Amino acid sequence: MSATFLPGSVSLLAANHSFPDQHITNAQLLDALERLSGKRYAKVAARIAPFLGIEGRHFSRSIYSHTSVPTPSNSDLVVSVIDTLLEQSNTSLDAIDYLIGHTTTPDTQLPPSIAWVAEKLRYHGPFMELRQACTGFSSGLQIAIPRLAMLQKPVMIVGSETGSVYFDYNEDFLDQSQLVNYMQMGDGAGGVIIAPESEQGMGKISDCFTGQIGVEQSPGLSLDGGSMSVYTQKGKARFHHDATNVRKSGEALFQASILALRSRGYELNDFDYIIPHQASGRIDIMLAEALDIDPNKIVNDAKHWGNLGSAAIWCSFSKLVNSGKLSQRSKVVILGAEATKYMYGGFVYTHG
Repeated sequence: MSATFLPGSVSLLAANHSFPDQHITNAQLLDALERLSGKRYAKVAARIAPFLGIEGRHFSRSIYSHTSVPTPSNSDLVVSVIDTLLEQSNTSLDAIDYLIGHTTTPDTQLPPSIAWVAEKLRYHGPFMELRQACTGFSSGLQIAIPRLAMLQKPVMIVGSETGSVYFDYNEDFLDQSQLVNYMQMGDGAGGVIIAPESEQGMGKISDCFTGQIGVEQSPGLSLDGGSMSVYTQKGKARFHHDATNVRKSGEALFQASILALRSRGYELNDFDYIIPHQASGRIDIMLAEALDIDPNKIVNDAKHWGNLGSAAIWCSFSKLVNSGKLSQRSKVVILGAEATKYMYGGFVYTHG
């Protein structure tokens, strides 16, 4: 099935992101693994690291105990992003019509994590939360833009992850896939405020699209829990990571986005910058070689942030639009790719 595009465009009033203060290098991760799990696991993780191309990430967990609660929590990170978005756009919280969150690692499954955000902010408007990973941004836009067109009021969308807590240094938890998660993932939150196109903002978001190619494919990533496995709470919840399936389907997901954009008359070389989902710290080189485009156009933040899951696109997007690199009418394309059940999506941003 082809991708679904939304008509029209909206104004970007603000974009920002927030990370836990703790930034962890590979050397620190390997040291913690040797100290808490033993030299054998540290050696395996050290062999995995070069293939991922990730050199650092922010963690909300402690690396000095086998398990840890997130500090800051998922909702704390989202509150930090929202405070900055409101200040950046000179918008009051009461003016926000709807608050949309997306995450795979909420404070609580029920109430949704965004409910705790609303509580902490004393926000009295409606909210919702999508339990979605790397294309949560795309689904959030698919919901927000039609509502915005009808009501003509600003909407806020924030993606967040604190997945580092889903790791236990005890040997009975560890296998190669968990070590990949450990060396690959990072924590953070990012988001935007969008408004009617008539409002003056930083630029315009248009050509929002979404689709999926996951039918008859087993998940590349999954998380324990839910009504199909009610006894999970007796054990350790964990992210399951089929790296082989993810690797095989990654290029197909990006190609699906490229074909969708071509149906609208776009080619990748038309854009000044390309923001792909970044599961690898070598995404710029990999995509440049696969698609024959200039690697300097491809944003690669995963090298220092890790794979941020549901927060990844908004964090890289906010970094770019606030960087001063974009000039009037600069064009940016976003290529989201999610390996849970192989969803894709994106949008076009025109600056100024």
